[in-house]
Amino acid sequence: MLFQSIRLKFVAIVASALVCACGGGSSAPPPAGGITVVPGDGQVTVSWTPDTNVQYWLFYAAAASISTASLTTLPNHVDILNVTSPFVVSGLTNGVTYSFTLDGRYDGGPGGSGTPSVSAVPRLAGANWAAGTSGSLGSSDMHGLAFGTATDALLHYVAVGNGGAMYQGLDGVGWTAISHTYTADLNAVMYAMSKFVAVGAAGTILYSTDLATWTAASSSTTRTLNGLASNGARVVAVGDGGTIMTSTDGIIWTAATSVPTSANLNGVALTGSGVWLAVGSGGTLLTSADGLTWTALNSGTGQDLRGVASMVSYVASSALYSYSYVAVGDGGTILTSVDATTWTRQIVSPGNNLQAVVAKTGQWVAVGAGGVAFTSLDGIVWTKQNTAATDDLFGLIYSQGQYLAIGKNGVSTYSR
Repeated sequence: MLFQSIRLKFVAIVASALVCACGGGSSAPPPAGGITVVPGDGQVTVSWTPDTNVQYWLFYAAAASISTASLTTLPNHVDILNVTSPFVVSGLTNGVTYSFTLDGRYDGGPGGSGTPSVSAVPRLAGANWAAGTSGSLGSSDMHGLAFGTATDALLHYVAVGNGGAMYQGLDGVGWTAISHTYTADLNAVMYAMSKFVAVGAAGTILYSTDLATWTAASSSTTRTLNGLASNGARVVAVGDGGTIMTSTDGIIWTAATSVPTSANLNGVALTGSGVWLAVGSGGTLLTSADGLTWTALNSGTGQDLRGVASMVSYVASSALYSYSYVAVGDGGTILTSVDATTWTRQIVSPGNNLQAVVAKTGQWVAVGAGGVAFTSLDGIVWTKQNTAATDDLFGLIYSQGQYLAIGKNGVSTYSR
């Protein structure tokens, strides 16, 4: 009896301490109408109608259902404190069922009853597309997209295009014009070396850390630059007449040591295996181990190539990584390779000119003329998707669980 008395007193003391730690708050009812959960690519968006006086906690688990009363039976559940609507839960695995519930509290008090459990299955983006905010990218042809952190510590999308057009946005749907004094056509932009770098006509290279002030770098070329890539220690820009420029800071640029072509180069990528690839007119395909010395490869096509990308996959059976590569171009041309040396050509239908390709784990996406988009799980079988755009799409990026594409006349479209 003495032990039981001491135990009960201890429990009472702990409970009292928890109440004090909570600031003397109390439970709040869950939001009226419960929660809505919309699946995305590796994420879901949870929404509800909030009471401004209530603090909300979100609970979820990879399970068929969840409740605040059953949390102790779900050892892998996740608690997220003080969430606001809408709230994006990221880092989820596509194809897995997750369940969610939300409770409320006043002034840090104990949670009230949770909302009814709602389940969702994250899935790859790329199949369903929606138009960006009409007119928010102006009317210029837009070519390049980037995503990175400005000096305000916020993550920004940046879009660039003809006539020096430059826009930024936080969600990739709505855009705000960036004011600057440069008027050259801009063809590509990326975030590298803790700054945004844009390139374009007549050797134009601009850089900025805050998106408000842009500075012209000395590119040492008057050739139009069309593409950018970086490995974190070096930035490579490619352009017309076989031009390849490199920089270790995005500010000072020098010509590559050896380039075996005078063809116009349209795109460049650093691959997961560490190999650089550049593509261009007449089926030009170049490779480099360091971004400085380049070697020509046989692409097997005479079509102009516009974009190139690579994918890294983990093979659990061998505990090794495998690499695959895709280049796209005119006439629906798609080149694939598993070693970045030997390439196989195919043509997708309809055979629109393809302008850009990106890869994320498990999927390729390519876009091009007439608003066309294709998705592929293996780089071999491609499925045409409806992008809700009819203008040509030139730029494509994947970030924050969504694909963004921009193009002619300021068109923009996204898929989550």
